[in-house]
Amino acid sequence: MYLTTGSDIVEGFAADQRALVLSAREVVFATFAIGVVSLMSEIWERARKRIEQRVGAQNYEIWIRPIRWVSQVGAVVELEVPNRYYLDWVQDNYEAALTEALSEVIGMHVRLRFSVEQAAEPEEPLPDDPGVGGGEELGGLGEEDLSRRFNLPADKTFETYIVGSCNQFAHAAALAVADFPGQNYNPLFIFGSTGLGKTHLVQGIGNRILQQNAASRIVYTTAEDFVNEMIRALRFKRMEEFRARYRQQAHCLIIDDIQFLSGKDRSQAEFFHTFESLKNSGRQIILTADVLPREIDKLEPRLRTRFEGGLLADIQAPDVETMTAILHKKADALNMEVPDELAAWISSRLRGNIRELEGALNRLAALHRFYNERLTIEFARRHLGGMLAEEAQAITPEKILREVARYYNVKVNDLVGDRKLKGIVVPRQVAMYLARKHTNLSFPDLGRAFGGRDHSTIQHACKKIKEMEPTDADLRSHLGALESSLGV
Repeated sequence: MYLTTGSDIVEGFAADQRALVLSAREVVFATFAIGVVSLMSEIWERARKRIEQRVGAQNYEIWIRPIRWVSQVGAVVELEVPNRYYLDWVQDNYEAALTEALSEVIGMHVRLRFSVEQAAEPEEPLPDDPGVGGGEELGGLGEEDLSRRFNLPADKTFETYIVGSCNQFAHAAALAVADFPGQNYNPLFIFGSTGLGKTHLVQGIGNRILQQNAASRIVYTTAEDFVNEMIRALRFKRMEEFRARYRQQAHCLIIDDIQFLSGKDRSQAEFFHTFESLKNSGRQIILTADVLPREIDKLEPRLRTRFEGGLLADIQAPDVETMTAILHKKADALNMEVPDELAAWISSRLRGNIRELEGALNRLAALHRFYNERLTIEFARRHLGGMLAEEAQAITPEKILREVARYYNVKVNDLVGDRKLKGIVVPRQVAMYLARKHTNLSFPDLGRAFGGRDHSTIQHACKKIKEMEPTDADLRSHLGALESSLGV
């Protein structure tokens, strides 16, 4: 049993008071600390918004967003980046922008100090290594398994690809590359408007290489996936694995939609070194794009010249006959027999886009199974709805002028006017050539449609374009794209 004295009570009261004072100080300090953190977070967020305006959204997402604010001591701001490789690039390219934006927001000139993140790398792997297992393991796989292993659809082969005048040259070049990879046409650059079969053709190359040599390692991807994979490799410090996948393990690299690299400086730099490594070691590079290399906006000159140093092969919009043949081929794959008159009717109402043709045919097959009716033009007209134009649209000089003006980014008034600027003369001649080719109007009638010109001017323009077309790949590409948009 203990007795409580007066002194014990006094001492206990004093201790409680000291504890209350300490608690109050801790609360004040904690509140202050929270306020400082909140203020620093707001400063960093405001600074990042300014930086994004200066460097652009793409560069911001890749290089600025992953940077973390650490602290500010006086005029020194510490920022943390994911890894040493990241640090080198940020210091070389964005340190000035970061310093300027932070100085503006804070209201005083600051100096930056960078640190590298020390957190352990995640276990998430990069995409499957196409070389894992070596040739011996891959050699035991069937053709479908091999195609799937390298992200290549097994049905995309040369045997299922319809050849016409629109793609004959590109098909021949693709065959030569598939039979002798790394020897003929390196790189092979296939270009043409969307939906014309570029992807089918390059996937066919990959499948043929695997058929001939199961030990081959194919890397097939899109430029967008290449960029995203590189960003992830940078963030998770896996650049060595990333480079090994593209530069060391690939016997053949196929990149779809290379125009996606437009304006992405860091990705272009990485791809340049990948390109050089593969080319110098005699391995095949195959690229596709919607346009010629010189027409890809914000593409580094060193990449453009290397793309143009191989073989450029264009694919143009297929004519009605080729579209009809493609439709029958795809209908056979669906175990569906389409009457010739219906096939021709559907093909004539599409704009030369094979992807649209596939969509219309898939819908037709589903509707046919559902209603169990005979396939006729009336059935298609009734059920395909707005997928097909009711009637093939007539081509007029006015429509051609609008499309050419849109394509070349000029005004219709300039095309029919008298100005002779270099950027207008060729589009004007192209419009005259297309109007003569796709309408039944006489030269005098066309002269009137083009601002009251003499018929000899129309004749000269048509002759000029006709002479240039066989040897000018750029012009052929422009004409193909325009005819596709006109639906011819």
